[in-house]
Amino acid sequence: MLYRTIGGRRTVSGLCLGTMNFGTSTDPDTAATILDRFVEAGGTFIDTSNNYGQWGKEAGLSEEVIGQWLRSRGTRDQVVIATKCGARTTKPGDPGDAHWEGLSAAVVETAAKESLGRLGIDRIDLFYAHIDNRATPLEETVGAFGRLAAEGVVDVIGCSNTTSWRVEQARRLAQDQGVEQYSVLQQRYTYLWPSPLPLTGVDRLGTPHFSHAGIEHFDYLSEHRDMTLVAYSPLLAGAYSRPERPLPAVSGYAHPSASMRFEVLRQVAQELGATTNQVVLAWMLHQDPVVIPLFGASSVAQLDEALGALEIDLDTDLLERLNNA
Repeated sequence: MLYRTIGGRRTVSGLCLGTMNFGTSTDPDTAATILDRFVEAGGTFIDTSNNYGQWGKEAGLSEEVIGQWLRSRGTRDQVVIATKCGARTTKPGDPGDAHWEGLSAAVVETAAKESLGRLGIDRIDLFYAHIDNRATPLEETVGAFGRLAAEGVVDVIGCSNTTSWRVEQARRLAQDQGVEQYSVLQQRYTYLWPSPLPLTGVDRLGTPHFSHAGIEHFDYLSEHRDMTLVAYSPLLAGAYSRPERPLPAVSGYAHPSASMRFEVLRQVAQELGATTNQVVLAWMLHQDPVVIPLFGASSVAQLDEALGALEIDLDTDLLERLNNA
């Protein structure tokens, strides 16, 4: 396993296991088997959120499944648990953004306490602001996260689905307040680039959702090496490997340039005797600034395929082909 450092002090595996579907489409027993295999392979970084489950059953199911697994296996000291707040619905049965909890100080503090309870732990290793919420003054959100860090309720803090200028603003406000700064950024990122249109949606308050890590994010990360990018949806929900799942047009990936880049990816995978998914993850692991791919698995077979990316060494020529496609 490859390992990275986040927050300047926490060592995590270079691959992060996403658990969004644990407790819903992935039943608890299967989830436990996947978690067992991930840890057996040297994986230590596990990602969840307080709203996972609200699309099908109830919010918080993923955290509960992880908590049950931690208690049954006694693995708390072997893993780094990341969770998030801000996009949990306040109206059970309706997960639409009109009912998201937001990022007020009261919400952040309550969400952290409730996540600790569902996970059955006494500290959150990495706590994210899930989606930028401009209805709440940023200094209030930053102060709330900073207080949790100062109290030892959370260790490392981060943000997700946030523009680079808002990340910088938040970090400056934290510095002014003398509290912990965001040091992890979680954004959508994969080998294919979406169309130039930056928006993936706007919530009821007019806050745009800039979910894909763009050029400005990488420029910022290049200049701020104390920050790390955790990249979610790197495999585009199976679109790289399953012909019946076309590139998601709603996220902007279905365009001619993406198709040409996809073809180079297929060629490289064939030459290496690897799957397209493995090459995508391997390519991401070769990035500078550092990228930690956050992938989901609904079976041990899918997990093992992803772990196989760690065995792929992309030489300079292959990286240039992939980068310049």
